[in-house]
Amino acid sequence: MEEKDMSYIFNYAFCGTELGFSKMLLYLSNLAEEEKWTFDEKTPNNILKKYIIGTFSQCYKQDKILVSNDGNFSCFNTGLLTNNGNDIVGLFKKNDLEEAQPWILKGFKDKCHRDFLDVFYDVPKLATYTDDYRELYFNPNYNIIVNTDHILDDNWERISSVISFDKIVVKSLLFGAIEDAKLRICRNLRLVVPQFYRDEIMYLVPIKIPDNNGNYETMALAVEKTDTEQYRANTIFTKEIAYEKARLLMKPESNWLME
Repeated sequence: MEEKDMSYIFNYAFCGTELGFSKMLLYLSNLAEEEKWTFDEKTPNNILKKYIIGTFSQCYKQDKILVSNDGNFSCFNTGLLTNNGNDIVGLFKKNDLEEAQPWILKGFKDKCHRDFLDVFYDVPKLATYTDDYRELYFNPNYNIIVNTDHILDDNWERISSVISFDKIVVKSLLFGAIEDAKLRICRNLRLVVPQFYRDEIMYLVPIKIPDNNGNYETMALAVEKTDTEQYRANTIFTKEIAYEKARLLMKPESNWLME
């Protein structure tokens, strides 16, 4: 997630201490439909935190923050649902302190909660990420251009944390893994997962790279569409980072991200 997106909600509102904000996120994770919000117990709800920050940023950019008639409260749609299928909103109250953020985050509420219903008549609109939903679908007829040296040099620390071969060996393995991915994508387009990055729809292509134990590690090649009707690979992610990137746009359901 870009640094500028991280700043939107914290410039807009005081969200409490780090511990206080974490407690709000824990409450939200229990209020919402169950899903995977972390891959590391040492950082609970870290995916949820980045999801909320990114969702608020998009709502703010699209002018989808609702303000109450009296100007004392505002809210945004988190895009999450309760187990009963109700929208969950982030609720703010006016901050009376001068030289501070204009709002204070009260917390996350079911749309049927009294705190929300006593102030708002309508639920704020959902953040959207494209006007053409065909952009969410990967075109298998387009070629994928990969500069393997660039990918390896820029992401070697990330790759070497998963694959323990030398760089020259990984380069050969990466080439084969990408060719294999192209064949599998032609037979199952759902393998490619869309993501939203730098205000554009991009894609996460799963590639399986063998390790020195005879097993395969799944990583994600991040690609973007070019003006010449092909895809250019920009970087490579671990599966955990890929899940985090994909979650802002929609709840991932692809098996390779869920394993």
